[in-house]
Amino acid sequence: MNWNEAQTLMETARDKTKGKPIANNTRLYEIRNRYTLNTGGIGGYEIRLHGNIIMEIFLHHIELSDGGWRTVTTKERLNRYLPRGFRVYQKDWVWYLRDSNNDIDYNFGDVQWIHNDGRVMLYSTHPHYPVEDAPILLPPYETGYYPKEMIE
Repeated sequence: MNWNEAQTLMETARDKTKGKPIANNTRLYEIRNRYTLNTGGIGGYEIRLHGNIIMEIFLHHIELSDGGWRTVTTKERLNRYLPRGFRVYQKDWVWYLRDSNNDIDYNFGDVQWIHNDGRVMLYSTHPHYPVEDAPILLPPYETGYYPKEMIE
């Protein structure tokens, strides 16, 4: 699911504060914050399974999470809404993200986000991660990188 698909789904929600049901025990919610540019005040969207965030959808990328529950259902929901060519699978009790477009497997816990152009940003190779004392809501997703003043 991308930004436009999430936006279209949310337009059909009866009560946006309660989210839009998209699967059994799975809802889509709007994220509103002060760090929005051309998105009408919407910071992004999040997919929650049993109330736990498993995916955040921003204008230029998506972020994945297991929501603290590495279950078959969590994998199924992630795989249902991941971009084409990506899937989550488990081997020997370890979760991986498969990028079939580039024939690469990533350790699921190392994936920071998937950019709309298919690039995968990893925590282990991000040039500016971790950023100490970074504001919690400052989004790198508008440009894909942290602002220069945060890394100096």
